[in-house]
Amino acid sequence: MHSSFHMNTWAKIDDGCEISYSPDGPSAMSVYFGGRMEGFEIVMTRESLDRLAAVAAEARDKLAA
Repeated sequence: MHSSFHMNTWAKIDDGCEISYSPDGPSAMSVYFGGRMEGFEIVMTRESLDRLAAVAAEARDKLAA
């Protein structure tokens, strides 16, 4: 069933924020910000992790400029 529901979510991640990961089935990883069961979780495939890593590296380099 299609829904017209849309949601926008954001989180501020400070320097001391715990970041971890664990497998989520055979083809994905859960990435946790703030700890498991008490933070923010994103489930990502290998391709989406590669894209996130590339964008994060670009953003980091812009901060250093």
